[in-house]
Order: sequence, then C-alpha cells, then structure tokens
Amino acid sequence: MNSLSILVVDDSNVQRNHVINMCLEQKVQQVHGAENGLVAIEKLKLTQYDLVFIDLEMPVMDGVELARKIAKDELAGSVIILSSKDPSLILSIGTMAESDGLNVLGTFKKPLQVKDLETSLKMLATRKVKTDSHTLYNRLTKEDILQGVQNKEITLFYQPKLTCKGLLLKGVEALARWEHSTLGFVSPVEFITAAEQFNVISQLTHYLFELALAQKANWRKHGVNFHLAFNLSPLSLSDCDLAEKISQQVNHYQIDAKDIVLEVTENAICGEVSSAIETLAKLRLAGFKLAIDDYGTGFANAQQLSRVPATELKLDRILVDNVATRPQQLAILKSTVNLAKDLTLNTVAEGIENYEDFTLVSDLGVDLVQGYYFAKPMDSTALVSWLKKDLAKIRKTLQEKLAETKNNCSS
Repeated sequence: MNSLSILVVDDSNVQRNHVINMCLEQKVQQVHGAENGLVAIEKLKLTQYDLVFIDLEMPVMDGVELARKIAKDELAGSVIILSSKDPSLILSIGTMAESDGLNVLGTFKKPLQVKDLETSLKMLATRKVKTDSHTLYNRLTKEDILQGVQNKEITLFYQPKLTCKGLLLKGVEALARWEHSTLGFVSPVEFITAAEQFNVISQLTHYLFELALAQKANWRKHGVNFHLAFNLSPLSLSDCDLAEKISQQVNHYQIDAKDIVLEVTENAICGEVSSAIETLAKLRLAGFKLAIDDYGTGFANAQQLSRVPATELKLDRILVDNVATRPQQLAILKSTVNLAKDLTLNTVAEGIENYEDFTLVSDLGVDLVQGYYFAKPMDSTALVSWLKKDLAKIRKTLQEKLAETKNNCSS
C-alpha cells in the first residue's frame, strides 16, 4: 500500500479529511487533497496519481465534469465515486466513467466505510502489481514462450468447483502455471499477457487445451468424470477458426463438448462485441458451454449479457469477498444472482474464503462455489488425493458448523 498515490477531491474539509485519514490508516503514505475540480486538474497535471476519489457535488466543477476531464486527458487510471445522493445515481455516474475509459474501483454513498476502502485499495494494489509487472515482460521473449510450450515447462493446475448443496464435485477450472528453467516461477499474468503481445496466444491456448483434454481423458479412464473449465483470451475470439480447432481437439480425445466450459472475461463483452459473437455462437452450436468470467469487475449490464450465448456466470471475488458484512455489496450480489436466474444462467461464486460467505451465497441460490475455503489450485495428482481424502473432511466440518449454527439459533 505504501507505494500507492491517492488524490481526494471534495469541497468539504470534513469529508475530504475523513477519506485522507482513512487512507493513511491503511498505510498509504502518499495521500493529497483538492477542494474542487480545477485544483484537482492542476495537481493531476503535475503528479501521476494511482487513484482519485471524486465527490459528485462540488462548486466550480462538479464530479461528473471532473471524471470526464480525467478520462479525456488520461490524467489518472482509477477513480472512486462518492456522493450523498441515491446509490443508483452514483452507480450510473460510475457506469458513465467506465464507458469513458476510467477504471472505476467503486461507487459509494458517503461517508466512506472502512470495508469499502479496504476492498477498493486491495483491488487497486492488485491491478498496480499487474500493471507494474508489464515492465518485466522484456525478460520474456517470443522464443521463451514457444520454448516453454515445446519443453512443456508451462503446465496446468486445477481448482475444484463444488455444488452449494451437498458439496459435490461438479467440475474443475484449469489454470496455467510456469516454473521457468532459469527465471523460476513466472506469473500467469506475465506470460499470458506477453503471449498476447507477441501474438503467440493461439499457440499457447491450444497447447494448454491439449494438456487439459489429455488429463480429462486420463481421469475418465479411472472412472472420474466432471466438467472441465478452460479460460480463453479475449484475443482468441477474433480467430474465426477457433471453434473448429477446439472441436477437433475435443473429438480427438472423444470428449463430449458439453463437458467443457470455455470461460471468457467480462471485458470481452463490454462495448462492441460483433467481432466475437460469431466465434462464441459457433462454440455454443458445437455444444460447448460458455462462462462469463470475472463478472463484477467491470460494468457489463443485462443487455450486454443477453448478447452472449453464455450458460454460466462467474461472480468475481470482488462481489463475494466478505459480502456477509457489507449490506450494499450484498444487495448488488442478490440482484446479480437474480439477473442470472432470469437469463437462465448457472452461477458460480469465486473466491469463497470463509464459512460466512459460503452460507450466504448458498442461501442466495448460487449453484456452484470455488475458492481457498475448499481448495487451492493443485496439480492433477494432488486433486485426486484431495477428492479421495479431503473432500469428505470438508463436508463433515461444514455439516458440524451448520448444525452448530442451527442449535445457536434455536437456543
């Protein structure tokens, strides 16, 4: 947190200092204030801030105009919208700012709450690490990635997806990992983004998909069968032959396409998606299931969701994390789950890390759960061991907690 720089724009000294002090308590060392939009713009021209808090109601220049100015002149990458007005109005301004190209970390009603700040700063720090890691991409060349594929250094780990009711193993998500021969562990963010930049994402995708299918076929030989989720880069959707290539790979292993869930990020459906619709439609016609991944990190709406022939909606951990203690976030999660039901989409809650969040999403009617509370991503051997030994223990522990909670409520 101490590497972040933040500007708080609010004409109220009390509200401005409130947010500044909260940021300082979160160990952010570079926090400055501005009493109106014009002062903020001057500061933004002189200093590059990671995050700008924008109050909507200000004299001289209101928050709406300031947000548009920041987006137009690219004065900052991330913003948080604050106001004492109705939450739906604040959210609509956030949607506008996002469509202008800003990264909107949150839209909150005043006064800002500690939990909202903590979650937002965590998101910002994560994004900053990912952005800063771009400076490391020069250590990876196109040949590095192709060699990693050829030498099979890039492998797959698997994270279980469980039903809320009964904790039955419904499927696994395949996640790429790379233990480089000289660099050591290389983050997926780094090598996948590099593969996109070097235009070798297609080779990497089909190589990893081949590994996943071979593993699924091997599990099937041992009587273990569940669906396999596999991530597609948004850039892959521009490949008009993608559906045919993937279908050929699946047919080679005699795997039913309906047992494969292909995940595309929410960003892939924001804005104009006409170039990707044909590929997505072909994949669905071929029998594959489609999941919209990381839902909640952007501002995709019901109309955009309806344009994609998806079968599953994956709720990002941003929506789920500590939702039991955040009423406003809970309201958003409830409406999202109901929206998914209206669109006949299965729902998966990602990032479940505690019992409270699990019981809450389960009560909301979420279909599947995934997260460290149940299992971290693991290699194929560890997954089989987890399935034989650990899953039963998890079920037993959960039953005991449910029974304890029921007894406490009745007493």
